[in-house]
Amino acid sequence: MLRLENISHNYDDESILHNISLKLEKNSFNVIVGESGSGKSTLLSIISTLLKPTEGKLYFDEVERADISNINHFRNKKVGFVFQFHYLIGHLSVYENIAMVTKKSKAEIMAMLERLNIQELAKKYPDQISGGQRQRAAIARAMINEPEYIFADEPTGNLDSKNSQIVFNLLHELNATVVVATHDLSYILANDRIIKLKDGYLC
Repeated sequence: MLRLENISHNYDDESILHNISLKLEKNSFNVIVGESGSGKSTLLSIISTLLKPTEGKLYFDEVERADISNINHFRNKKVGFVFQFHYLIGHLSVYENIAMVTKKSKAEIMAMLERLNIQELAKKYPDQISGGQRQRAAIARAMINEPEYIFADEPTGNLDSKNSQIVFNLLHELNATVVVATHDLSYILANDRIIKLKDGYLC
């Protein structure tokens, strides 16, 4: 379980988040929604350990973030990230982009690419494939180490409706606690947990 306790955050003198408390159950699908400037990305950055809150505590299975001695090791082992921009390395092939973040075998990496229906792109470079294919490669990279948590910030922001549906379908299939920040409600399922923000407050 992932738990937030009285999380607030400021950038300089500007208050972005105000006293957020949440419990996210194991293997749940959670969607953070709200207008631009509502604090979605800031909240996701805090939940995903990329940003320390100004106030409050974050717990992973009742272990406080501050007590995690090696946060980089924790991220590598338990966390996967998917962003609006794929952040693939341009001079590496799709396969190499995934291989560099894992100790999994070639067969396991290829199986992951096949699961996302991009196995034929393994030797291609990011600028040789479409935006939807690049985002699927980014999801493969996030999934390859079988993390307990997947955090996605506007993962379909640069995609058309067909590829957006594919990406959300893939995220829904993951055996992980998934948290997605998005402005698009088109692909949310009935049993998804909706976390609505307005001006930095939970609604």
